[in-house]
Amino acid sequence: MKYFFAFLLLLFLTSRLSAQCNHRHGFAHSAAADSVDALHYIIHLQAIDFTAKTIQAETTVRLRPKLAISTIPLELKALQVSAVFMDQQPLSFTQSGDMLHIMTGQLFHPNDTLELTIHYSGQPFHESWGGFHFSGNYAFNLGVGFESDPHNLGKAWFPCVDDFQDRATYEVLITLPEQMTGIAGGFLADTTHHANGNITWHWNLVQPVPTYLASAAAGTYALSASIFNGMEQNIPITIYTRPIDSLKVAGSFANLQQIAAIFENRFGAYPFDRIGYTGTAIGAMEHVCNISYPNSAISGNLTSEYLLTHELSHMWFGNLVTCADAGDMWLNEGWATFCQYFFKHDLYSPDIYRNEMNANHFDILKNAHIVDGSYLALKNVPTNYTYGTTVYDKGATVVHTLMNYLGQEVFFDAVKAYLQTYAYQHASSENLRDFLTNHTGLDMGPFFDTWVFTPGTPHFSIDSIHTTAENGNYTTTVHLKQKHKGYNHISTNNILEITFIGAGWQLHTDTVHFSGQTAVSTKQLDFEPLFAMADYYDKTADATTDISGVIRSTGELSLPTLNTKIFVDALTDSAFYRMTHHWAAPDSLKTAVNGLRLSPYRHWEFKGIFPQNTTMRGRFFYANSSTLDGSLILSEQDSVVVLYRENPAADWAMVPQTREGLWNIGYVVIHDFKPGQYTLAVWDKQLVGATDLRLQTNINYLTIEPNPVTDEMAIKWNDSQDGFLSIIDSTGKIIFQQAVIQSGSLVVDARNWAKGWYFAELRNKNDQMIGYQKIIKQ
Repeated sequence: MKYFFAFLLLLFLTSRLSAQCNHRHGFAHSAAADSVDALHYIIHLQAIDFTAKTIQAETTVRLRPKLAISTIPLELKALQVSAVFMDQQPLSFTQSGDMLHIMTGQLFHPNDTLELTIHYSGQPFHESWGGFHFSGNYAFNLGVGFESDPHNLGKAWFPCVDDFQDRATYEVLITLPEQMTGIAGGFLADTTHHANGNITWHWNLVQPVPTYLASAAAGTYALSASIFNGMEQNIPITIYTRPIDSLKVAGSFANLQQIAAIFENRFGAYPFDRIGYTGTAIGAMEHVCNISYPNSAISGNLTSEYLLTHELSHMWFGNLVTCADAGDMWLNEGWATFCQYFFKHDLYSPDIYRNEMNANHFDILKNAHIVDGSYLALKNVPTNYTYGTTVYDKGATVVHTLMNYLGQEVFFDAVKAYLQTYAYQHASSENLRDFLTNHTGLDMGPFFDTWVFTPGTPHFSIDSIHTTAENGNYTTTVHLKQKHKGYNHISTNNILEITFIGAGWQLHTDTVHFSGQTAVSTKQLDFEPLFAMADYYDKTADATTDISGVIRSTGELSLPTLNTKIFVDALTDSAFYRMTHHWAAPDSLKTAVNGLRLSPYRHWEFKGIFPQNTTMRGRFFYANSSTLDGSLILSEQDSVVVLYRENPAADWAMVPQTREGLWNIGYVVIHDFKPGQYTLAVWDKQLVGATDLRLQTNINYLTIEPNPVTDEMAIKWNDSQDGFLSIIDSTGKIIFQQAVIQSGSLVVDARNWAKGWYFAELRNKNDQMIGYQKIIKQ
């Protein structure tokens, strides 16, 4: 489920939720579900008053008791019941809060089936997102709300067993003036024209679904209809929009047929009777056959294609099979988020999928534990973070890793079988684990223990390789190391790709299977490897981010996702490089140094094949923000440095370097950048003295007026310069950059910046730092 709140900035901090327009929602066990099981609903919205924002309705529910019972509990929120009937006989009832208690006057047992008809009216409940909404002459429901607790909001428009494990079939009837359209899930069974100028739209949903997936929408809609030639049957496609949006449908949904075909090929036949999208003022919500889709996403282009894809994939993940409880929401939302990336693998190219999943993975490693309050497991996420970054975005990376752990062919075959086995039911993480184990013959317990049931992220690295040659063949022993980001855990039954590279840049990739903190694997190669790279093709979303490539000329190489930049000063031929940002603590000093602390959070590794006489400089960004170095740089007493070692056998040591910046944000430039490992560290000035001669510093300050700033500020410097001024946030992202030509000042508008601290830097045309200053945004 997703929502499209680009215009509601104030919801950003509520849920990270609008960063990728994801609506997070949750479920709780219904107060009625212990007593009764709903089988079928007939919901008739008999009158909708768009001015008063009220409805008048009647719902007939067929149900079966789960125990001997004479009083039937149902849930209904805000609306007032006027009468209840069974077998055309009126029954007594009470309403208290969200509960409706119906006194039948007789005892019913689990084998009995009864039908109750409830008449009710009033102004339906809604919150900022979920519930039953009015927007001008349009009305629609969104099946869940993220402010409500519990979040299920079927009860916002009909009396029900509002529990996502309780599945029923539905008939929805909507009576409106002739010029208006009523839309619900399933297929259109009938339309009835009345003598008073009204029309009743009658929809049937014959597949059983939970209440939060039932829907209704009403308004003046234009229909764009087509047919999808599915693998088992022809499936109608209906896209209902405001008339002013109808010409935008072709551009917004240009690839819908191809996307549906991709999902059928990967996950099995489309499981419902219609593919439907309905434009709504806010959304989106994966109602079965009737996705509530934000009007703003119907733009005439493919900007929101990820959103329509995410929602369509829910027809398999969440609708066909629903997660068993709120703690398993990743089975709905993590898989749908994976799908919104993976469809590009089949529709566009594997490289596009790989790049976008890598960007998502980088964001997870850097931010998920911040926005979700701590490192969380996918299973049993605390209620206030059940629908946050971990569930959606990390969930997608875990599905990506699972796909590659099993191999695509086995993975998609198993997923198809899983969806069919649990079709129109709910399933838990344990159900998925056990099914995959039985279906593939591979014990999936260790994988789920590490990736689903444990907080944080495993970290895999190659400690070293050793090669011996014999008769033109090369026996290479790989020494592996395992850590874990955010939690104390060492996983077992790991499968990791290792890629070896030779002097001629020839590549050979093989898999290693290992358990424990350290491991050894031996491979036979037909060339001598210079070094090995873990997960070269980005198939395992462990706690590393990597960039590989070829350097063909001198100049700068910017690696923003690694918080580094390389300056190539001399190069006689093309060079291959591999830079890895390890989101894990570096190995400790072999010999402790009083007053010197290494980063407990991250370090880098640089490898490559470089021609003779190559000279480079490297620049590392540091900041004492929560997403980077807040656990290392604690106060102004900490003097930041970068340490280097050629390989894990050596100890960390100082190398020539220059610091550009303040104690809490800036850069360290390594004068002679060469292959090896690098880590941030700090000298504690209280222990080693205020004068630190180990590090050359270059201090020039910009003048910022005013500082702190709320709106505009003037940035000034002493000498007129040609160069560029950049503003960098605490995560290292450049949010403003402008060239300056023979200027000594610049006015910058900061009104749209988030509150916090920033780093202003002025560099000349040779990229040399000539001034900097810290900025506080209030």
